Amino acid sequence: MNLVTHKFGGASVRDAKAIRRIGDLLSEQIQSSERVVVVVSAMGKTTNALEAIWSETRESERRILWRSIVKKHLNVAEDLTLSSELKQTLTNRMELCYTAAEDARNKSMDAAYDSIVAAGELASTTLVEAWLSQAGMSVGWWDVRDTIHTSGPHRFARVDEGSLLQAGESLQEFMSQDAQVVVTQGFIGRHADGSTSTLGREGSDYSAALLAVAVGAQSVTIWKDVPGMLNADPKLYSDAVTVTQVDHAEALELSYYGASVIHPRTVKPLQHASIPLWVRSFLDPEGPATRIDAFPNLTPEVPMFIWRDDQTWIEIYTADGSFLVEDHLTKVFGALGDSGIHVRLMQQSATHFGILADRSDAQMARLILALGDGFKLEQFSDLILLTVRHGDADVIKTLTEGREVLVEQRAGATWRRVLKKMKERPE
Repeated sequence: MNLVTHKFGGASVRDAKAIRRIGDLLSEQIQSSERVVVVVSAMGKTTNALEAIWSETRESERRILWRSIVKKHLNVAEDLTLSSELKQTLTNRMELCYTAAEDARNKSMDAAYDSIVAAGELASTTLVEAWLSQAGMSVGWWDVRDTIHTSGPHRFARVDEGSLLQAGESLQEFMSQDAQVVVTQGFIGRHADGSTSTLGREGSDYSAALLAVAVGAQSVTIWKDVPGMLNADPKLYSDAVTVTQVDHAEALELSYYGASVIHPRTVKPLQHASIPLWVRSFLDPEGPATRIDAFPNLTPEVPMFIWRDDQTWIEIYTADGSFLVEDHLTKVFGALGDSGIHVRLMQQSATHFGILADRSDAQMARLILALGDGFKLEQFSDLILLTVRHGDADVIKTLTEGREVLVEQRAGATWRRVLKKMKERPE
């Protein structure tokens, strides 16, 4: 079989019209000789709405919010003229998530979180699979939790990438049967105890990569609302251009530094399996696109700019003011791992260890708890991180003119500056 993987994010399944567009796009893109895994995120903003249910302390209010989300998905099913049997399947799959979350609340709020937010992906894939079937495609629905086996903390679970081929055997067998297209979920997996897990926000790109490796796909295509990987955010720079070819190593650097077009963990499994990754626009399928593959020594022809807003600088130091030595750093890095914080920049002095991360009050609370009484923390929020790849001193100076620079680092082709926020970003 010629196997390929396509991934669609929340914006591409936000309503019935968008789901119909997915059907049209797949009909145009899929070859008759191909078997296809289609990975789908939750409908736009659904995960945020489910998080609101999880954080609500009153059960009566949780149920009201829940009914609203279920109704929204049933309305989309109605717009797609799907059957009453499908609507019941949709409701049942969602209700299982709500029940599991309620059962988990008294044991682990993080486990409850994973159970409730999984409803978004299970619901969206139910709708997409049903529409593709109604449109005449040969299609099946797959519970990704039967393939993505996880370990570690809830909310940012880990996957043993070395065992993916074995984990994917049942999905490969399913794909060898009648259905040409298999629709499944991103973002979620299953722990060994049977509980639902999640791979971290925006983790569906990573899911697509994992599934591609699991089934031995020849390529992965991630469909976005931008024409591939651009050298800068087009909302900030009207002259941003598509970079048509990006080496795996460069893509890893860019995703680590915060390039939002792909999830940071997406590239590595594809690199190891020699699977090319395409980033295309579902708004212009035949327009500019990016291929991420093995392009040794290839350097982008234009500087790459990455802005990360809403950053927090965290200063960690020992409670007794002593030097930070290796034993301390072992504790610090363990606590960072336990808290789920993704470090975007770090810097050490004799007594302080500073890190920059996306602002998250929940993760900060977990970090403080994990560090214990032997450390103290200070945090400074409302910051911005600018990363420039393949630029020069003039470029970084122009981009940050008029701003207060709190931290600066340079390593090879990468310039990084932590800046205080200002009302308008200079062009």
